[in-house]
Amino acid sequence: MPTVYQLNLIRRYFFFTVLAVFLILFSGNMLSYFLTKKVFVAPDSYTLKDGFPLFNNEEAYINFIKNYPYDPGVKLDIHKVSQYDTLWGIKKRYNLSIQTLIAANPHLKDLTLVPGSTIVIPHKNGTLLTFDNYFDVGRMADLLNAVKISGDYRPKILRLISPDDMRIAFFDDTYPVIVNNDIEKIYAYKMTFIDPLSTGFYTSMYGDRVNPFSGAGYEFHNGVDIAAPGGTPIRAARKGIVFFSGWRDGLGYTVAIQHDDGFMTLYSHCSRLHVKSGQWVEQNEKIALVGSTGRSTGSHLHYTIMRHGKTLNPLKFLW
Repeated sequence: MPTVYQLNLIRRYFFFTVLAVFLILFSGNMLSYFLTKKVFVAPDSYTLKDGFPLFNNEEAYINFIKNYPYDPGVKLDIHKVSQYDTLWGIKKRYNLSIQTLIAANPHLKDLTLVPGSTIVIPHKNGTLLTFDNYFDVGRMADLLNAVKISGDYRPKILRLISPDDMRIAFFDDTYPVIVNNDIEKIYAYKMTFIDPLSTGFYTSMYGDRVNPFSGAGYEFHNGVDIAAPGGTPIRAARKGIVFFSGWRDGLGYTVAIQHDDGFMTLYSHCSRLHVKSGQWVEQNEKIALVGSTGRSTGSHLHYTIMRHGKTLNPLKFLW
């Protein structure tokens, strides 16, 4: 058994040890607070959604990314949008999902890029998160069921008192669950539609284009053309009732499916039809095969989305 003198000595050493550790940590945190580069974010450059900050100002966000002094968890490119850039072109070039680009650019108001604007491009798929509270990282990880979180986002022993307004974490191989209000409606629609083909590439987009048959003059293209081998299965993008199944002049063998909320999808130039008018089909059910019937330049699917009789850009639903 230690003597009273020894116990007092132990208490004294313990007290001074704790005091020394406290002073070292306090001094280190104070030096770090005042001497290191701070991440400052103007309060009016972002809004909170479900407690998570989403930038609404492009200039402020790009400056934040450019000057971010820590490891964000993924290589980020700052890209100036050219006249011919689209999110889908960038998606293909970098082998990314549209969801990854949306998460990395919370300031986007829609999916049409504006020439001269600037976007952030991660080098791998996942969700880029800006946060102003360390515990938000854990909250987001739960929402995303994230397995891997990358980046220098954890508090360090000598930086417990953080001078930063905001930090970044990257959740590998996830899709964002929180987007700004402008994108949210489009995002929700995407979750209700699937791609009609599992393979293929775009040969003609929605909107004005040069006449593919004469090569002269412009015509309005009311859908997208997806080139694929003949016989490739075409799937229903969403459940619904087959409104039409048969031959249409110019479009060849065509299937039209009526969906909820006034939506209709059309699948044209098919080589063979697998459904009949009045038939109920489930999402992802095979309805036809890719072909080149009607007025066609080769084996492809002409895919159209309509709502209340008005055509919409299918690329807003094909991600």
